Amino acid sequence: MKYGFLEKMMWSGYKSTFKKHLSATLNEPNPKAVMKAAHKKYKEILSDVDEFEKGDRFIINILSCAMLASVLLTVKNKYSVEEVRAYYRGAMCDNFLTKVASKKSKAYTEKGRKLLKQQAEKSEILAAKNPYSWRFAVEDGKTINQYTATFYTCGICYLMTKLGLKEYIPAMCTLDYDMAALNNTVFTREYTLAGGGAYCDCHYDHKG
Repeated sequence: MKYGFLEKMMWSGYKSTFKKHLSATLNEPNPKAVMKAAHKKYKEILSDVDEFEKGDRFIINILSCAMLASVLLTVKNKYSVEEVRAYYRGAMCDNFLTKVASKKSKAYTEKGRKLLKQQAEKSEILAAKNPYSWRFAVEDGKTINQYTATFYTCGICYLMTKLGLKEYIPAMCTLDYDMAALNNTVFTREYTLAGGGAYCDCHYDHKG
């Protein structure tokens, strides 16, 4: 993957909260030095990631994963899954960009749902070309404010496993609950690929 505009924007937009929570959540003594080294690692990680096709909705997911991975591969301390979960939640959800993006979801409109279904149909082809992407299907709920997205492959699982960070995948999975809460949505799930399931069954119930 080229280190282009979106990749640079992701680092620029989130580096402050990733740095903030190194000290606020993990009590790292020198967060500035960690982030400086992690930036080099971030670019190194992305250089081995396949290019995403235009319109692939999951590129931001893989960029945020690369950011977290770059930090975990830079810090000297070994953190628990719970500590990493708290750190990632703070770094992502304490950020202005995340708050804005979560409230602009169009999945609960007729036009937005149609687009989501079209992306799901294309995902089989995209994921077959790129192991860092996701293959998924979408099913409507009882109202426009409800739907289920079932994921059969996961780019985060692939990248984190490749980097030797498989144990921390569940820490990233819990961000789905936090992101949904920012948009006044109840998120539920019974199975996950990271937990050994055949898929991730993601149920969304938006409260408007």
